[in-house]
Amino acid sequence: MDSKKVVCFDIGGTFVKYGVLDYEGNIIAKDSFKTNIDNGQEILDNMCDVIEKYMKIFQIEGISISSPGFVDTELGIITAGIIIEGFMGLNVKEYFQSRFNLPVAIDNDANCATIAEHKLGNGKGCKNLVCVTIGTGIGGGIIINNEIYHGSKFMAGEFGFMFINGTKRENPEQYIYSNYASTRALVEKASAKLNEDIDGKEIFSRAESGDLACQEILEKFYDDLSLGIYNLAYILNPDKILLGGAISQQECLIDEVKKRMDRYEYSFSKSVNEYVDIDRCKFLNDAGLVGCLCNFVNKY
Repeated sequence: MDSKKVVCFDIGGTFVKYGVLDYEGNIIAKDSFKTNIDNGQEILDNMCDVIEKYMKIFQIEGISISSPGFVDTELGIITAGIIIEGFMGLNVKEYFQSRFNLPVAIDNDANCATIAEHKLGNGKGCKNLVCVTIGTGIGGGIIINNEIYHGSKFMAGEFGFMFINGTKRENPEQYIYSNYASTRALVEKASAKLNEDIDGKEIFSRAESGDLACQEILEKFYDDLSLGIYNLAYILNPDKILLGGAISQQECLIDEVKKRMDRYEYSFSKSVNEYVDIDRCKFLNDAGLVGCLCNFVNKY
């Protein structure tokens, strides 16, 4: 089994990361190529080139893919929610199986990251687990009874579509969780308020240095992020909720969320912190690749 390897692809909006992993989740080789969202065929051709290259070097036992969008994991079809030209409705599983005669696994990117945390990361040993990925939007994954939960239409874990601050009749889509508590939303609101282009790291850095405007922006961000986590804690009652994405590595983030869980305590209940452990994800940039491997091992 030690010699067996899997070619893994983590398809993102900017880059497609790829690598060869062994069955223990070790990354033997990795690289990336730019995602041309206007040409899905070019992406598929590049992926085929990568597989052919690795098949000459390693004993490749299979192919595993992490993709944005809603993914029918049984059929291997991306059913919705992807902006890459030609990928909507594409049977990715069949495409690669027919070319390479190897088993293929595919799942949504946030689900793959969740599977990685459950099998090898900070969610190891949890029977029930929730991962919340904070980036351009908010995504996530749900483990129930040690199995990833996809939902009947493969939409489970799309936490970013929750409403946390009410809504209005006009443009309700503007009021979803992703537009309040994603890294993108934080940066957009800060840039507008400060009338300058500023990135996430700079917002945290300035707040730490005593910048009142940045502190105020972060306070609102923590409030909004925590509301969603509070809701998930009560709806799903997992052993753990793990926060992922680059922003999760900010030292203060977990403490600020936990502080608000105590504040949201009701007379008939205890603090969420007494029911659910809130922590950060172990895997960051390699979450997709490690998750691909874990998903493949689970399936085959």
